[in-house]
Amino acid sequence: MFELTLLNAEHAQGQLDDVLVEGLALGIPAEIMTRLSTLWSLTKVFAGEVIAIGRIIVTQIFAFLRSHPGIAIGVLLGAAVGALTAGIPFVGPMLAPLASSVSMLSGAAIGSTVDAGNPSSDLLVAIIQLARNFFELLQSIFLAVRDYYSAG
Repeated sequence: MFELTLLNAEHAQGQLDDVLVEGLALGIPAEIMTRLSTLWSLTKVFAGEVIAIGRIIVTQIFAFLRSHPGIAIGVLLGAAVGALTAGIPFVGPMLAPLASSVSMLSGAAIGSTVDAGNPSSDLLVAIIQLARNFFELLQSIFLAVRDYYSAG
C-alpha cells in the first residue's frame, strides 16, 4: 500500500505532454504516443483514495524502456519494417499489420538479449528473454496493487 501511495504521489501531478515529448525523443511513433492519452487518464478509487493507475503504468513502462534500450531499438526497427512494408503497392497495406507485429516482436526479443549481455542468434531464446523481462515489469505493478489492497 505504501509503495502504491508513493507511486501515486510521485506521478499524480505528471503531465501527458512530458511523456509525449520523452516518447517521441525515444523514437516511439506519434500514433502510438497519442493512444497513450486514454491510458494516462485512467484512475481508480482504492479505499477512498483516487489512484492515477494509468499514469503509474505509463511511467513504469517508460522506466522499463529506459532501462532496456535494446528493446526500444528493436521495436523501432520493427516499426520501420512495418512502415516500409505498407509502401509496397497493392499487397503492402494487407501485409503491413502482420509484418509490423512480427518484426516488432522479433526486434524487441533480440534487443532484450542484447540488454541482458548475452546476444543470441536464436530467436526463441530472445523471445524467452523478452517475455521474462516483460513479466517482471507486470509482476512489479501487480505486487504494488496487491500490497495496497492487503494493507487496506
